[in-house]
Amino acid sequence: MKAFISVDLEGLPGVTSLTMVSPWSSQFSIASKVMTRLVNATVDELFKNGFTEVLVADSHGYMTNTNYLELDSGAGLIQGYPRPFSMLSGLDESFNAVFFIGYQTAAGTIHGMLDHTYNGRVFTEIRVNGVRASEFLINTLYTSEQGVPAALLAGNEYLGSEVATHTPWVVSAPLKKGISRYAAYYPMVGLERHVDKTPGMPSVGEQQGVAIARALANSPAVVLMDEPTGALDTENTEKLTALVRKLNRELRQTFIIATHDILVARECTRIFAIRDGGIGGVHGPSELSRVLPV
Repeated sequence: MKAFISVDLEGLPGVTSLTMVSPWSSQFSIASKVMTRLVNATVDELFKNGFTEVLVADSHGYMTNTNYLELDSGAGLIQGYPRPFSMLSGLDESFNAVFFIGYQTAAGTIHGMLDHTYNGRVFTEIRVNGVRASEFLINTLYTSEQGVPAALLAGNEYLGSEVATHTPWVVSAPLKKGISRYAAYYPMVGLERHVDKTPGMPSVGEQQGVAIARALANSPAVVLMDEPTGALDTENTEKLTALVRKLNRELRQTFIIATHDILVARECTRIFAIRDGGIGGVHGPSELSRVLPV
């Protein structure tokens, strides 16, 4: 099977400022690194799931953002601008699916986070049949013309409504949520310094942070955690529980935690005591002594 990846920049996590989106910008190297690593992660998953050929179309600005020297050697790469069909150059009917990574919202989207459609200096808005269209929606029209289905959209959370309305068969994976045009939220797991490390190199506590980040990728209403601090020391246990409290407070997400750790239990708003396969009682934090020995 053949996969086509069209990767943009503004919809990627960690990319927030105009200082990151042009080759001459002071923080562009950070954005390039984010793009390359996420492309590699996508390519790796595609090969694991049965694809035998992957072509990546670098699709932001001058379209030379991906670091060729660090790209997965199994993937092909299209770079450079201008080129025919822009973000989908190289796509034809021989491909089985298209994956859109790092896409931003359409020009004019409130809280869109670097919102624009193709060229912000030229277009204030693009409409198709009266509907305001993003680059994603316009590009899916072209993929349909080629007879290749769009499979995934990973980018700004506000594109989710566009997917639900116009392309409900596409999997929508929010990577960030715009707060304003130049501010965005993405999970605060404190792992930026590990961007160059392989999966086994961060500590156990930091790997737990990665697990939480992955669990939050689709903004679930409920997150299940089974003994999350079983392999952690006291310091990392306190860091993890502080992160959970912060996410619960700011994102209003519910965390259901199975634990034997009193340090974790005392931070919960409700404590269900399980005994002999059933619920032995429901308690508040102040009643913890009834549940676990102090």
